[in-house]
Formats: sequence, C-alpha cells, structure tokens
Amino acid sequence: MKNLLISIMLLGTSVVCAQKTVHLAPEGHDSWSGSKNRPFKTLERAFAESVNTSGDTLYIQVASGEYRLDKTIKLSDCVKSPVVVCGDEKNKPRFMGGIRIKGWEKYKGNVYRAYIPEVKLYDFSFEQFYVNGKRAIWARTPNKDWYFVKGHKEYAYVSGIRSANYATQRLELEQRDMESLKGLSSEELSDVRFRFYHKWDITQKPLSYACPDSGYIYIQGGGMKPWNPITKGSRYIMYGYKSALDMAGEWYLDKSEGYVYYIPREGEDMNTAECIVPTLHQWMVVEGAKDNPVRNIKFENISFQYSAFRMPKNGSEPMQAAATVEAAMELSHVENIDFINCEMQHTGGYAVWFREACMNNRVEHCYMADLGAGGVKIGEPVYTEDSTLVSRHNRVNNSIITHAGSELPCGVGVAIFHASDNEVTHNEIADLRYSGVSVGWVWGYNNSKCLWTNVLMEDGTVDFIQTELVSPAVRNLVAYNHIHHIGWGELSDMGAVYTLGESHGTRIVNNIIHDVLSYDYGGWGLYTDEGSTGVEMSSNLVYRCKSGGFHQHYGKENRIENNIFAFGHYYQVQYTRPEEHLSFHFRHNIILQEKGETLAGAWEKGKVDMDYNLYWHLNGTPEFGKRSFKEWKQFKGEKHSVIADPLFTDAVNDDYRFSSLKNLRKIRFKKWDYSKVGVYGSEEWKNKAKMSDDLLKEFKEISSVRLKK
Repeated sequence: MKNLLISIMLLGTSVVCAQKTVHLAPEGHDSWSGSKNRPFKTLERAFAESVNTSGDTLYIQVASGEYRLDKTIKLSDCVKSPVVVCGDEKNKPRFMGGIRIKGWEKYKGNVYRAYIPEVKLYDFSFEQFYVNGKRAIWARTPNKDWYFVKGHKEYAYVSGIRSANYATQRLELEQRDMESLKGLSSEELSDVRFRFYHKWDITQKPLSYACPDSGYIYIQGGGMKPWNPITKGSRYIMYGYKSALDMAGEWYLDKSEGYVYYIPREGEDMNTAECIVPTLHQWMVVEGAKDNPVRNIKFENISFQYSAFRMPKNGSEPMQAAATVEAAMELSHVENIDFINCEMQHTGGYAVWFREACMNNRVEHCYMADLGAGGVKIGEPVYTEDSTLVSRHNRVNNSIITHAGSELPCGVGVAIFHASDNEVTHNEIADLRYSGVSVGWVWGYNNSKCLWTNVLMEDGTVDFIQTELVSPAVRNLVAYNHIHHIGWGELSDMGAVYTLGESHGTRIVNNIIHDVLSYDYGGWGLYTDEGSTGVEMSSNLVYRCKSGGFHQHYGKENRIENNIFAFGHYYQVQYTRPEEHLSFHFRHNIILQEKGETLAGAWEKGKVDMDYNLYWHLNGTPEFGKRSFKEWKQFKGEKHSVIADPLFTDAVNDDYRFSSLKNLRKIRFKKWDYSKVGVYGSEEWKNKAKMSDDLLKEFKEISSVRLKK
C-alpha cells in the first residue's frame, strides 16, 4: 500500500510538472518566450498562451516586484483554458495603477511642490494623491467637520421620473463660511467643488457660480431627490482649490502650471517619500458572453494597488450605497474566478464587482483596504427580467475589508443587489462610513404596484421605476462576520447588516456587530428596511449601536431570534411601521441596557410574535410604554419572557460569555461560540484585522461628541 501511495504521488507530481508554465517579471519583455530566463512583462501576453495549452491548466508564475499598469487588463473569450496566476505569498508582486511623483522642492512656508509634465502635455489631471501609502486630503474647507446650508431653492427645467433630469439649485450659505472663496478669479472658482451630506447619501458638484459677498452659490445637474434633498441644515464641505490648502496632509493640483502642491505630515521627508498618483480607473475587466462565459481563473498572492475615481463633469448625483460607482476589478459573465490571498488597496471606487451572470466565484483570504467607496459588489443594481443574468453562488470569505468611503462615504463593505444564493462569511468589516453588508435592491413588496427599483435608461443613466416584479435577492447568507466601527458620525440611516425588499431565505446569523455611529438618526446593528420579508436574523451579538441593536422599518414574517442586543444609546430595539400582517417574530432574545428606551416605536400597535425574551437594565427597570411588565406580558402574549440578569461574565467590558446559564434556560436561549466569528488562519492574519489603538481612540472621541447631540 505504501509503494502504491508513493507511485500515485509521483504520478501527480509528474502531471503537474507537465502543465504549461510561463513566467512574468518586471524586467521581462512580451516578445520573449515566457521562460524563467526570458519572462513576459504583462499579464495580457501571458494569458494569450492559454490558446496553446490544449485545454490543460496554464500556470503564470509572477515574480515579486512592481508592475506598472499602463492600461486596464482586459480578459474575454481569449482565455481558452484554466489559468492560475500566482505570486510569492510573503512578497506579493504589486500591480500598480499609478505613477510616482518625484522632484519635490520647497515652495513657500511648509508647502512643497513637484512638477508633473503629463499634466500639461496630455491634459492629465487626478483627484487622489498618496504619500507613503496614505491617502492625502484634497485641500478642503473646513478642515474638520463641515458647514451647514442656510437655505435652498431649486429651478427645474427638464422633468424626470422622480426628480428633474436637469435643474439648477441656488443655495444660501453663511457668508463667514465663504471667506476662502472671496477674491478668487473665475478660473479659480471653477476648481471649487462641494460635497453635501444628506441622510444616507452625498451629492458632489462643481461650483457653477458663486456670490461670496451675498452668501449664494449655484450648482446644476440632476434635480434633488424628493426623499433626500439638500435642505436647510444639510452639511457640506468645499474642496479642490488652492486657497483651501492650509493643513498638513492636504494637496492641490494646479492644472495650468502642472504643479502639485502638498503640505507634508509630521515625519514625512519629501526627498524620500513614495508619492503615487492613480492613473487607471480599473485594474482589470473580465467580460465573457452570455453563451460563452470566462471560466476557471485563479489569482493567488497578487497585490493590486492604486486606482482612480474622477467625479463626472456635472457632478455625482446621490445614489444609495454608491451602487453604480465602478470597481477597480469588474467581472461579467464569468464562472469560477477566484481571488485567493490577494490585496486590493488604495482604490477610487469599489475594489471588486461581480456584475451580470457571475456564478461560483470566490474572494477568499483577501485584504481590501483604503477604499474610495466600498469592498465587494455582487449583482447589478438595475433590474432585468432575464433571470439568467442574475449572479449566484458567489462567496466572500475570510477577508478583511477596512477603511472605506474616503471618496464616496456611502460605499458598503459588501453589497448584494439583484443576486441570489451568495455567501458573506467570516470577514472582518470595519472602519466604514456607511453600512457593513447590504442585501437586496427593491423598495416595497413583491408584485406590488408600489414597488420601486432601478432600471437602465436608454441614455445609459440609471433611474427609478415603479413596477410589479419579484425580487431575485433570495437565499443569501451573512454569517460569522465581525462588523464594527462603522458610520463615524458622517451619514444617517445605516445598519451593520441592512436588508432591502423581499429576501426570502436570506439568513443573517452568528455575527458580532458593535460600535455603529450615525450622524443623526439610524445607527442600527440589524436593519430590515423597505418591505424586507422572509429574513432570518438569529444568534447575533450586537452592542453599542447609537440607535439600537435592531430596527424594522417595515416588512413581514422576519425572524429575529436568539440575539443579544446590548447597550444601545437611544434605543435598544426599534419598530417603525405597523401593518395588517405579521411584521416579525421576536423570540429568545436578550436585551441588556444601561440607558435609552427598551422598545421604541410601534411595538404596542404592530403585529409582532413576541415571547421568551429576557430584559435587564443596569440602572433601573426596562420600560414597556406606560404598562408594567406584568401588564405588557398579558397585552403582547409574552407570558414566558422575564426581567432577569443575563449573567454575562463582564458585558460592560465586552465579555459576553456567560458565568451561569440558569436565566438563559428560562427563555430557551441557545449558546453559540463567539470565538468562531471573523477571519481565521494564522495569528499574523488575525492581527492584521485589528484596528489600531489610534483609530479606536479617534472613534471613541467622535462618539463622545456625536452622542451628546
């Protein structure tokens, strides 16, 4: 038997060695043979060898080093066989979508500058700039927080479906907040951009006209959305112009002169600093055909870095979750495409987007950090009646998605649109400005005349349509993720896990969620919104969320069971809209509080199946409207629910293990193992998922300010 096993192993080795292998190196050349001594230079040239493999696997061995991407890598039906692209695990090759900026000179005071010939030669401009791997700040005013809109008026010229297709807005601002615009020439004023924060969205617009002395500005483009307009009290910043350059870490590009200006941060030496300007919007596009998908490609141990985002000429209109913003990696009509132990860093938009008809693809053990929008998108945010275009059975597993929303704060860690049967498991999703995971993309109930979703218009834009349809976002799984420190007090109406529309069979289970901080309302842990139906949210540990651990806006027949909801600031759990049908089951949950309302909203009026819940207040007694607990139990049928200490080991210091199970048995609570949540593998990998002490301290300081308001 031993000899037989040895023979099989040798046979396996000989088969692997017989596969076609080509090599890639930074010093290679595409006219060479692709051997180890005469390697290729580009991935496109290496992939072309797949036509010569007779269907066997093509191995592309990528040497460590830096590969500058002059253009987007495009793969299509030219890939004729399985391909494995592999770099060194410890020293990953870097594919860079940017150029280095050198030749810095002292300009005035603490300002340095460098000349970039491409700016004038090729009319090249950019909107992101990095120093030593850290995103610099495009010169802005104010340097911290924001100003507030004083008044608004819109003039609509071309009507649209839910808002004008073209309109102008006159916004009244405080005159003192426009000091940095006074005295600027018309050319200098044309550089000025505005970012408006309103509820869960942002609007970014170039300045059309300004009257700094009177406090008025004019912007133009699409009409304001009736559900989320810019109004009195909306926040804004101004950015992208030279007179705003006044703080360490800020930069400005003078397109007329070709110079980039920068004020170094403490410890940065501009003689030795690595300064990168992104030049490519996308690193790679993989596009198969409906009847001929691209199949069986694995990228392993590869680092992709630096992609660009540029605001459209007429500005960025508000779009929830930055749903239509491009990703640095975009794939359509693909099957079995894997990214294993890869890096995607310093993006302008999202990192990865599995678009139409993407089946059985994986993002596994990947590190996605410093993201302009979010991490991974699955499916399209525009509806189609062709079910074959719905993406299915994709997996994001054991990955780190962190520090997102730098360019578009409404980006999401993982967004699942019109897609089914996908899995988001064992990930670390942290340090985002908006929701951690979003599932579904319809507003309302299936086959309802009141249902809204997005469609692609004839001119290529995306707009809303009200129609009867069935949401394809079903049976998605969000499990064993650690989602925390999101919101940062910038946007409102967010959830660490957010569901939208009917999502039958979708399960949100065994996640740890904490530290959700919205600007105003709506910083929830679990959030069933806009007709969410058939969703299970069970065995989740949720704590320290500004607006509570759970909220249902409206929906039906969801199961909220066996969760721990602890230490919500304003509320513990919230329920907004009562309807004629059963809204949700709420059973076997533990609610632990030290402040705020226990049950906020429509709990008395709505139809909720409640029982076997445990309530405990560290500083008093849980409140049930104007009723005593005994009266409440009779009123809602919670005859087995109790007020009792859950007997955690030390919940105040985030230790939610149980010192005793005696009170859990009263509500039939089922223990589960918190230690299995988040990324797994080496200690080095798990430590990489941890936020720095400085970031944790900063979040705590911001929380102390936002929670006082």
